[in-house]
Amino acid sequence: MEKTAETKKKALKMPHSYVIIFLILIFVSILTYLIPAGEYLRETDASGQEVVVADSFHYIDQTPVPFWHIPNYVMDALSDQADIIFGLLIVGAGLEVLLSTGMFHAFCGRLSKACSGKEKFFIPLFLLLFASIGITQATNKFIGFAPIGVMLAATLGYDAVMGVSIVMLGIGIGFSSGIFASQTAVAQGLVGLPAYSGVSMRIVAFVMLYLITAAYLIRYGEQCRKDPAKSVIYGVTEIKHFDVNEIDVQVEKRHYLVLTIFLASFAVLIYGCLNFGWQLRENAIVFMWMGILSGFAYGYGPSRIASEFVKGAKGMVSAALIVGLGSACTLIMDEANILDTVVMGMASSMDYLPELLKGPVLLIINMIASVFVTSGIGQASVVMPILAPVADISGISRQILVLAYRLGDGICGYVQPHGGSLMPFIAAAGIPYDKWMKFFGKLWGMWILAACLLMVFCQITGYH
Repeated sequence: MEKTAETKKKALKMPHSYVIIFLILIFVSILTYLIPAGEYLRETDASGQEVVVADSFHYIDQTPVPFWHIPNYVMDALSDQADIIFGLLIVGAGLEVLLSTGMFHAFCGRLSKACSGKEKFFIPLFLLLFASIGITQATNKFIGFAPIGVMLAATLGYDAVMGVSIVMLGIGIGFSSGIFASQTAVAQGLVGLPAYSGVSMRIVAFVMLYLITAAYLIRYGEQCRKDPAKSVIYGVTEIKHFDVNEIDVQVEKRHYLVLTIFLASFAVLIYGCLNFGWQLRENAIVFMWMGILSGFAYGYGPSRIASEFVKGAKGMVSAALIVGLGSACTLIMDEANILDTVVMGMASSMDYLPELLKGPVLLIINMIASVFVTSGIGQASVVMPILAPVADISGISRQILVLAYRLGDGICGYVQPHGGSLMPFIAAAGIPYDKWMKFFGKLWGMWILAACLLMVFCQITGYH
């Protein structure tokens, strides 16, 4: 009987992340045969952004992509995403040099003692810190902080899922609400609204997502602290663990120098992102210098720094390659010309809906569109010009449309295996996709419900 149960458990084991993405690629390939090919005309607007022309949709000859061509698109995607892929490798490399000095272990040990009995209060504080960063920054710029989040969580007695969540979902809260995200300004420009206007409801969205997430994480974290078996990753061997006893090492004078380098690097990174629009490429350069300087400050020789550098890059390979694999989906759909058909079909469905459901449906349309277009700005350039006249006819303000776009695009980013943030983040911590969804599924449902209710509230209050 026990053997049968064990066999069944093995049979139900979730496949590797790469297998999941390849299955998605095969599914998308099948869709290219089932969904009629079509396209909107496109033009370049005053800002230089290529946008679709509303009411210009027409069907074209079918251009399906056979599944045996998938490797071609994977290679093209890996080439297209080279900056991100190599950026992640460098981030992992520089961070490994820093971590190898034991600076984080030493100071996290002190934090563990200082926070004894007050651990749950630090969840909302760290979450708010990263949520504030996410107001202007995209999630994928901070993938390198996943191991740091895991270490902080271990210090406070929590699991790796908590560590990843504080960083990724924290930034996701700020990014999804779109208060001052560049994607918000682009979307508003495409529908004729002043940049960053209508900020009030985006602030409401920020507060709403933050409170829901903080409460969920506190509850989950306390359950795991009292009973580690309740962790969704209990017994998973691939997880990157940090033993609190190992973390609690003696602070040395040179650790203060390494800490200063880390804090200075973090300040430079934030300043560059805010003032110069730095992307992952520039962030990786900061991490490279941070690793080199930290190594020398701790007393490493060049060879030891190089050894740790290679070790860190090796640990980030899985996360980096996932970026390329996931973006192959978009290339296949572009080649098959099915994206515009999907958007056109969803927009047409608005004609048959009750008034109060139109806002939530705009949200859902944008969520679905984000599956096909994983780039936020790319999604805006496709969806906004099409949905703007639909919203006007339906009596929905364009501010509501922009809010639906930001929430729809942001919320879906943390369940999509082929997106650019989720899989690299959880891969960096060794968390299997099914375990992540077991943890995040309920919270994701809460996010969607709250966003739908906010859409209805915006309609009732005349948000514009």
